[in-house]
Amino acid sequence: MAPTATPWPCKALGLLLCLILVSCVQATANFTVVNGQVYTPGLAIIDAPQPHTPEGGDFLQVAVDISGDGRIPQPPYASDVETGIFNMTMFLFSYSTGLNLTISNGTRYGWLNDTTEAPEFHCNATTTQKFQNAGCEEIMAQESGSTVKHVNWAWPDCLVGDGQASSANSSARGAYNVSIHQSFRVNGTGYYTIFNLPIEVTNSIPNKTQLSATQTRPLCALRNNPLQNQTSQEASTFSPSFQPYLGGNVSISGSAQTGTGTGTGSAPQVYTMTTVQVLFAVVFISMVLTG
Repeated sequence: MAPTATPWPCKALGLLLCLILVSCVQATANFTVVNGQVYTPGLAIIDAPQPHTPEGGDFLQVAVDISGDGRIPQPPYASDVETGIFNMTMFLFSYSTGLNLTISNGTRYGWLNDTTEAPEFHCNATTTQKFQNAGCEEIMAQESGSTVKHVNWAWPDCLVGDGQASSANSSARGAYNVSIHQSFRVNGTGYYTIFNLPIEVTNSIPNKTQLSATQTRPLCALRNNPLQNQTSQEASTFSPSFQPYLGGNVSISGSAQTGTGTGTGSAPQVYTMTTVQVLFAVVFISMVLTG
């Protein structure tokens, strides 16, 4: 007796399931996202942008929750605080273009000899839109009293254009990572992590900016740094064995803390399929369809 052919609607449904499973692993394999918030390996939680978001406009904004949605206190900390973020820096880098641009390093390095730039982009200066361009100010010290730090960074001159890199656009446009470096302590142990959030610099960035009176953009040449490979980045880090807010206890006690005690990670758990699970599911569906 000849085998019965699988009806085409079932094949179509199976193909759709396979595509959904593959897209799931692509979307979640490297990120833990809870209610739209991206959890880093450290204590910072990224509210915006989302992974792979096309970016452009006059400036980039990175919104970072430093309180773990209210789980840990804000600085200044006591010297013996058990859990807290001590320092955070940001960079924008691309292995395709070779650029590694400083967004904010909390020091004057790179801004001491910036007399060729518009004064609004000098160290500790304010733009015409009344916010301080990211650079010198420590991220943890800005917006005092706010649990979410909004890091605003005027796009520099080498990223001007619309769409991908082309003959009409800057060759520096395309896929980048917002690299977030954290120095922090969890339950009395110090850590240093690097989290790379992918974005696409493909939306329109005008040649003239509304953030300076001269309408000239900051200079990439003043912000570029040597680019480390992935192996070197990983070798420089020391990460917790678990995401502090998900599946672990976080102690916040300290001699000068107004709130003491133990905070337990209570965010909803996120189920992320591994690559092996997805491949198994795809093979299983294929066997059912051909069986």
